[in-house]
Amino acid sequence: MSHVLESSSIHLLDQMPLGIIVYRLEDLDDARSLRLVYANPVASKMTERDLDAYIGCSLLEVFPSADLDRVHAYAEVCRSRSGHDFGEVIYENSGAGPITFSIRSIPVLDRGVALVVENLSGLKRAEAEAMRLNRFLDSIVENLPAMVFLKDAKQLRFMRFNRAGEELLGVPRESLLGKNDHDLFPAEQADFFVAKDREVLASGALKDIPEEPIDTPQGQRWLHTRKIPILGEHHQPGFLLGVSIDITERKRAEELLRASHQQLEQRVAERTAELQRQIDERTRAEAALALAEESLRQSQRMEAIGRLAGGVAHDFNNLLGIVLGFCESALQKLGPKEALRGDVEQIEQAAVRGAALTAQLLAFSRQQILQPCVLDLNGIVSGLQPMLPRLLGEDVQLTIRLAEGLRPVKADPGKLEQVLMNLLVNARDAMPEGGQLNVETSNAELAASDIAGRPDVPPGHYVRLAVTDTGTGMDAETLAHVFDPFFTTKERGKGTGLGLSTAFGIVKQSGGSIWVRSKPDEGTHFEVFLPVTDEPLPAAPPLIAPAATVGGSETIVLVEDDAQLRAIVFRQLQRFGYRTLVFSTAAEALAMAGSEPVDLLLTDLIMPEMGGRLLAEGFQQRSPSTRVLFMSGYTDDEVVRHGALDSSMAFLQKPFTPDALAKRVRSVLAKG
Repeated sequence: MSHVLESSSIHLLDQMPLGIIVYRLEDLDDARSLRLVYANPVASKMTERDLDAYIGCSLLEVFPSADLDRVHAYAEVCRSRSGHDFGEVIYENSGAGPITFSIRSIPVLDRGVALVVENLSGLKRAEAEAMRLNRFLDSIVENLPAMVFLKDAKQLRFMRFNRAGEELLGVPRESLLGKNDHDLFPAEQADFFVAKDREVLASGALKDIPEEPIDTPQGQRWLHTRKIPILGEHHQPGFLLGVSIDITERKRAEELLRASHQQLEQRVAERTAELQRQIDERTRAEAALALAEESLRQSQRMEAIGRLAGGVAHDFNNLLGIVLGFCESALQKLGPKEALRGDVEQIEQAAVRGAALTAQLLAFSRQQILQPCVLDLNGIVSGLQPMLPRLLGEDVQLTIRLAEGLRPVKADPGKLEQVLMNLLVNARDAMPEGGQLNVETSNAELAASDIAGRPDVPPGHYVRLAVTDTGTGMDAETLAHVFDPFFTTKERGKGTGLGLSTAFGIVKQSGGSIWVRSKPDEGTHFEVFLPVTDEPLPAAPPLIAPAATVGGSETIVLVEDDAQLRAIVFRQLQRFGYRTLVFSTAAEALAMAGSEPVDLLLTDLIMPEMGGRLLAEGFQQRSPSTRVLFMSGYTDDEVVRHGALDSSMAFLQKPFTPDALAKRVRSVLAKG
């Protein structure tokens, strides 16, 4: 019975959590005679074999790939009756791969050996995961931009340093490990570090040290350090962990900030004075801004009034053209002594005066036709000088100062004469008892500071015309409306209120600006600024040959959308002997272009669907030899930009008399 396991022992072994395998050596001289006599369920599970089915089989039959050396060792245990620890053994399992076992042998029974098997695979995996985690944490600590160190709690010797600490102290970490603070730093610093370490270990809590100096080979550095105890057995501190951030640059920045603060305090008095100066400048700037806003509002108001005036003048011109045409027709039929002739002549004179008023409205609204040319402003003033004494009267003392080397401007000479005359008449009327009147020209350069509050005036080079009187002057309320059309301070019947508004419109349309300063009883000062031009002055003003004859026999195409005006102009052209083809739309006229010779196209500029300019271009493409004469009451359209008509185009301003029509038509035809 000594070689057979008892049933109680088998029951006990079946319940064990370790694998138990028992072999018996049948032949003491032959290790291959080891035969399986028992295996508990855990052993079968570990080897993934039903070992009960192999009871009585040799070891090599159960495990054909078993290590023979280990088989002989098992047999030796049976012979010597002495146990042996085989350590870790790798078992090649066909299913889940290699498995690591721990095997210990114990001699049992007669010639028997019991193998106690423990599966170490789970433990090995845990150890591998722990190693991987440690490497991961080590990598983080090693690459932190802060110095990380570890000390033992008893002697406070350095046990761990990361790369940042090595670089900060400038010493290889091998030279740091195993040393304490007194081995590395001056005594005073070392005492400070040790005192803080002991304080942390005694309290068992984290300690934040916002600033601590440290001497390094690179000089003194400043650290922000946090220290915390690492608890060991019995919850007693076993280690001290420290993390230090280099705040030297921040400290330097703070020192610079303190120095800057001192400088700032030193400059407070200077800045106070500077602030006062800025306040004064801001006050002036606000005043200039208010002036600019008021100027902008005034400009917008004048623009609105100008549009209204231009529209009214355009429609009124057509009506006056009809009145003048019928007056001329009626006068031709009335004899010199007929009673109605005087009435018709009065109507004609009234229409002419009305035409003059609409011309002033067009000038104010900047919708008149200008014929600009390069000119010398001094020549305009000099040309008017002989007639000024009679215009101004003997009680007005006139002084004219013309600058030498005056730069040329590009403007309509006739309109500039009108501007000067209007300013002079206004000055004369402001001095009912006489006074001093000065006219002056000069070159001027307007900088940004000169035009503050005048958003419509760009800086640049200008020619300046100044008219100054010693008259009654104007208050602020009057100045605000001085350029408004029909605004006047004169008695009823003494003025139209269009003189200054006309001057304003002409100057603006010429690309210039007109300024005025005045106070009650201190006179008035007007300044006109016209932009200079780089174009040269002409050698002599062009001479226009007078028309040789009034009428003719040429063929004229007349295009006018106003039925009454079209009929009047047609009748007048017929009377002058011209063969006239009449059309109410541009499309009708364009349709016949090129079908027969046409000497002159007389067309309104502004018409529905197609304007006169487009009609002229299309007509001349089909009939290149045809001359073109435009007519209009105003020019606020895309054809005439900013009121300036192309110098190659002939123009007839509405309303016009039959005589003006005949002369202008003859003049255009004569150029052909």
